[in-house]
Amino acid sequence: MTLVLVEAGKNTKNAMAKILKIAFLFFTCIGFYSQTNAQVTIKIDETINEQLRLKNARIDTTRISGYRIQIAFNSNMTEASKSKSSFDSKFPEYGSYLLYQQPYWKVRVGNFYREIEAQKLLDEVRVYFPDAFVVKDNIHRPK
Repeated sequence: MTLVLVEAGKNTKNAMAKILKIAFLFFTCIGFYSQTNAQVTIKIDETINEQLRLKNARIDTTRISGYRIQIAFNSNMTEASKSKSSFDSKFPEYGSYLLYQQPYWKVRVGNFYREIEAQKLLDEVRVYFPDAFVVKDNIHRPK
């Protein structure tokens, strides 16, 4: 008879454990279900949006990495401008750019994706500008 009572006690404990597991699972599911129906409101500060717009506006998507030919550099802006004008008259189909990188004014020409394209023009340019050389630069993306 004691054996029967011990078995009944074990079955009761197992049944209680199963009931507790099922109850835990049930309440957990109800908790998740009630959370999925909840609403979240996000308030965004408009100054942050404005700052993001300004930052994105400064990104110049028309310029990419490429090559140009530097035909002259001089500490005198007038001399550099003369070199630019001379190039423009001899090679009007290529763009020329006058830029200042302290302490020099530099004249760079062309917008080339590959260095070999710049080398082809360099051979023609060296007739007029013997000190010219190819430089890596940000170029304008073609339209």
